[in-house]
Amino acid sequence: MTKLTLNKRLLATGFAFIILCAGLIGFSPSKPSVANAATVTYTATANLNVRTGPSTANKIIATVKQGTKLTVTGKNENGWLKVSLNGQTGYVSGQYVKISNSSSSTATVTYTATANLNVRTGPSTANKIIATVKQGTKLTVTGKNENGWLKVSLNGQTGYVSGQYVKVSNPSSSTATVTYTATANLNVRTGPSTANKIIATVKQGTKLTVTGKNENGWLKVSLNGQTGYVSSQYVKVSNPSSDDIQVVAKPESIPVLVNKKNKLPENYVPKDLVYTSIPFTFKEKTEKRKMRSEAAAAISKLFAESKKQGVSLLGVSAYRSHATQVALFDYYVKRDGYAKAITYSALPGTSEHETGLAIDVTGGNGKCAAQDCFGGTKEAKWLQAHADDYGFIIRYPKGKESVTGYKYEPWHLRYVGKAIAQTIMSQGLTLEEYYYTRAVQN
Repeated sequence: MTKLTLNKRLLATGFAFIILCAGLIGFSPSKPSVANAATVTYTATANLNVRTGPSTANKIIATVKQGTKLTVTGKNENGWLKVSLNGQTGYVSGQYVKISNSSSSTATVTYTATANLNVRTGPSTANKIIATVKQGTKLTVTGKNENGWLKVSLNGQTGYVSGQYVKVSNPSSSTATVTYTATANLNVRTGPSTANKIIATVKQGTKLTVTGKNENGWLKVSLNGQTGYVSSQYVKVSNPSSDDIQVVAKPESIPVLVNKKNKLPENYVPKDLVYTSIPFTFKEKTEKRKMRSEAAAAISKLFAESKKQGVSLLGVSAYRSHATQVALFDYYVKRDGYAKAITYSALPGTSEHETGLAIDVTGGNGKCAAQDCFGGTKEAKWLQAHADDYGFIIRYPKGKESVTGYKYEPWHLRYVGKAIAQTIMSQGLTLEEYYYTRAVQN
């Protein structure tokens, strides 16, 4: 390869990811913003040509040395990575780069000590104790070591604590409420049955603040400062207020963050939905077989490779329209109550299935589909080890319930692109932690 001298500013491109994310995400302690684009830093594993397009047929614009950090801003299907180099856009082969280790200063999350806890100078009990914090102390964790120790910032010092004695902190919040809409003229009663006295009658379309659910299908509501009860048969979940959940700016972005704090625009429909080519647990040709084109191509490759390795998979549910999500969530609330439903089902507009980038999968025998028992199967283990090779993450990992707001779902895959997926899975992060937002909770 012809050697070209690169401007020293190339060495600073590794910091572009930090700067870009800080600018796009705009972290606020009260509301997380949404990242609309993402970059990640790779390291050249050999001397490497940077070309004007994604193939060897394109012109070489520079040659970088082994070890050079490259800011990758996109990936082409044929395995080439789009990079930013000295203000120019170029392309490098994905065969000769690897994801760089992230700087420990790029992401933080707050943990709480679950016992009195020693903070040490290094990641083992052999290192010196620099402080002991009490149970309940909040710790800013800036990195994780392979042996289970967490790097923390404490009073301006860097230290290490054992991951066994901390948990992700829940952000402070008041008791959860949700707004329902009356689907008919509706009596509000003093107790949860028709035997109780009527205290008011509300008209169809009235918004009601529901604060609890009784086992017999009655909902506890707050109405003009009074507590009352209404039958759940005559109400439905309202669309959340934009004051509580913000609308994502670029819903079409592949790594878009959609969760309980960030929702899709009203009636959003992805423009590039296609039917996937993978087998499902059902035969009908419904919307549940669809994904966005890039994600559909990736899931086909993932299924093909798993089959080669003797692991059989089936799709369970991929794309879900807004109307379907409304009906589904209402059903779960009426069946299990709001408090339980919100731990496994999303409010309309906040479901990843509406993005066309998520899919639930199961083993080839169809058993344990979207059930906890899938977690111990060989199929689940294979996905945990290989999903990121195809751009997917396990979106709701075990032990991260207080961060994602959902219980562990080993079957729920989310396409974010290979570069981001490998960063998230290799570092044991969630998409929330990757984007440095505060945790969400039920």
